[in-house]
Amino acid sequence: MTLPAALYELRRAVATLAATLVLGAPLACTSETQVNLLEPLSTAASSSGSDTGSSDGSASPDADSKDAAATLDAAPESQHLIHRYSFDGDGIAVLDSVGNADGELRGGATLDGYGHVTLDGQDDYVNLPNGLISGLTDATLVAWLAWSGGPCWQRVFDFGSTDAGEDMVGNATSSVFATTLACPGNGPSTAFGTTGIEASVDSNMPFPQLENQPIAVVLDVTNAKLHLYAAGVLVGTDALAHPLSEL
Repeated sequence: MTLPAALYELRRAVATLAATLVLGAPLACTSETQVNLLEPLSTAASSSGSDTGSSDGSASPDADSKDAAATLDAAPESQHLIHRYSFDGDGIAVLDSVGNADGELRGGATLDGYGHVTLDGQDDYVNLPNGLISGLTDATLVAWLAWSGGPCWQRVFDFGSTDAGEDMVGNATSSVFATTLACPGNGPSTAFGTTGIEASVDSNMPFPQLENQPIAVVLDVTNAKLHLYAAGVLVGTDALAHPLSEL
């Protein structure tokens, strides 16, 4: 996958995010937007044998992948949950209700008081503490969002560093991200890279608009796999040979 320099701008945000961010074991579906990180990894994709990725990191969903996604979605909360951001309250403080890694909203976005935040797709984003992923062995990130459409390369999340320094827009020196729409293409994408793009998954299945739907990225370094789920379906798998410590 060839990516433009603009892809690496860490401030890019998805156009509309109705939000909760969670880091840890996957939770059952709720009306919130969530992001989950797992350590150690617990992924239905590995146990189901439903990896359908091709050499270019893309795949078509099938019945097994849907079952795997359903299992991942229905997994209960566990001790692997390490951070959760529910966007409760108002103002700009994004509190971690499980761990001790509070974040804040940037770019003018504010909490709505009902567990949601709307991002404008321009400069709004959620700023989380450094090192949330790089200290893990394996990780799963899940975001529930209501996307309002718009141009490609909007970010659902993007973790890494740029050559411009802390909290500055620049070219990525390391990154793992998910987007609702890649270019060229018609659907979501994820990529992991340090010196370049080491692993990526692209899908031509359009991501639903104005529906509360999940995007999940599984960084299964132990088994050298990168998985992408979109709207509850495993859409692809690619080889992942680099540790998260490189982010």
